[in-house]
Amino acid sequence: MLSTALICTVAFAGEVPQAQEGKTVAEQARSTAEAPSGLHLKIVENGFQLTWALSPQDPGAVDGYEIVRSDRFSGPYERVATVGKGISQYNDLSASKEIIYFFKVRASVGKEFSPFSNTVTGER
Repeated sequence: MLSTALICTVAFAGEVPQAQEGKTVAEQARSTAEAPSGLHLKIVENGFQLTWALSPQDPGAVDGYEIVRSDRFSGPYERVATVGKGISQYNDLSASKEIIYFFKVRASVGKEFSPFSNTVTGER
């Protein structure tokens, strides 16, 4: 006797993945990187030194990293810099004195971004 299995996927409105720019949903899922981890802030002369662990997709799919900063935990956050793949450090020398800053980092894959890393805080 032959047996067959039926596999169904149920999605609610708004949950159906859409292919973008000619990519299949599976290709999109593979192109998105995981967040960098372990973001750490050190106060250095004239600014902050940020270090992090690279995304697990670096080397590989990751093109670089975007560093963002805000003077409020809830944002809005603004891009302060981008660095290339394989780079896990950035010195922010543009921060003003006596302001508390919040920093996050995320990996980029083309025009896509990973989730953000943990948030770190510092004051010069």
